[in-house]
Amino acid sequence: MFALPPSISGTYTLVVELEAQIDLQVGALGACTFSKGLYTYTGSALGRSQSLKTRLMRHLGNAKTMRWHVDYLLQKGRIRSIILCESERRLECLVNQALGSRTKGVVVVKRFGASDCRMGCPAHLYYQPKYRLRMLVDEVIAAYSSLTGNVHSFEFK
Repeated sequence: MFALPPSISGTYTLVVELEAQIDLQVGALGACTFSKGLYTYTGSALGRSQSLKTRLMRHLGNAKTMRWHVDYLLQKGRIRSIILCESERRLECLVNQALGSRTKGVVVVKRFGASDCRMGCPAHLYYQPKYRLRMLVDEVIAAYSSLTGNVHSFEFK
């Protein structure tokens, strides 16, 4: 599915669509309400135990232990696109901040996906009510391109 070598590290952004408003219990964050529409979630896979390809395949799968905040959202949401860059550098927060600045995305749940963030990100999940899918994917690609030329995009129906 992904034309990535199995051991590559990097940063990724999931474009997730919710078809209706939902209420979810999100781990230690507790009860959260998510509106219908598109969301961007930025994460990374830089550790020795999990490659970028493995992490993304996990996100795309259905049967999983709830480990990260995004796992809860993906129970109800559908991944429509994945944008990523291969890198050994920690770019997650830089990409997230560039994306938030570009799109003026809305932080729905403070600290969502950012419980270990050291760069002051309010969250690594943005609600994107102003965007349709193609335009949002273009904005995410532009955010990555402002930081690195190594950008790949995958779309799902």
